[in-house]
Amino acid sequence: MSKKIIITKRQLGIIKECINETESNVRLKNSIFNFLNNDYEPSGGVKKMGNEFYDTALIKKKIDGEVITPKALCDYLVHKFVGLPKAEINDSISGWYHGDFDTETGMRKKK
Repeated sequence: MSKKIIITKRQLGIIKECINETESNVRLKNSIFNFLNNDYEPSGGVKKMGNEFYDTALIKKKIDGEVITPKALCDYLVHKFVGLPKAEINDSISGWYHGDFDTETGMRKKK
């Protein structure tokens, strides 16, 4: 059994605007994900701090083999993909790096 809801034109406009904004953000995040898959690959590294060694996330460029940090990649992507906040770009990079990015929702998969 289905129920009908009566809404005004203004409410319908707000709902449509919200859906369109969410859909455009998902498309933008998917384009970041595809860009990362085509041009970069996750690579682990070791960083020495004092007398101890720590595993650190590094990203390798497929073109020249140069290794960069996720922060440097994020700074680059902020200028390349205008319109997304830095926090969302960081989340996209992290999801891509760990392999838990969901292309359908544009968010990281919950474990």
